[in-house]
Amino acid sequence: MVLVLALGDLHIRHLAADLPPKFKSMLVPEKIQHFICTGNLCIKEVQDYLKTLCPDLHITRGEYDEDARYPETKTLTIGQFKLGLCHGHQTEILFSFSEAAKGCMKDLQFDAFVTCDSCG
Repeated sequence: MVLVLALGDLHIRHLAADLPPKFKSMLVPEKIQHFICTGNLCIKEVQDYLKTLCPDLHITRGEYDEDARYPETKTLTIGQFKLGLCHGHQTEILFSFSEAAKGCMKDLQFDAFVTCDSCG
């Protein structure tokens, strides 16, 4: 079995001091095969910590991320599934199936779309 953990909108140091201790206690190195983060890690230390747990880390950029090198969108294949990743602040996907969201989905061509933007 392949274990994939999807995270987003952590807002470490902006809205939270750290990941919740109970959640961190469940994160065991090498147990998770793929980490997907849809943005707003906010600081590099969080990325570094997640990489100690699982080196296969995929990140897209949220509007509060300090690292401008994260891409706006990303596609990846896990097993037989092609995933499209996007933070969501660009598409307003949670509030309406906007033309921007439809365009993003068409451009990326994937089986599943992983997004967040809980602060929109």
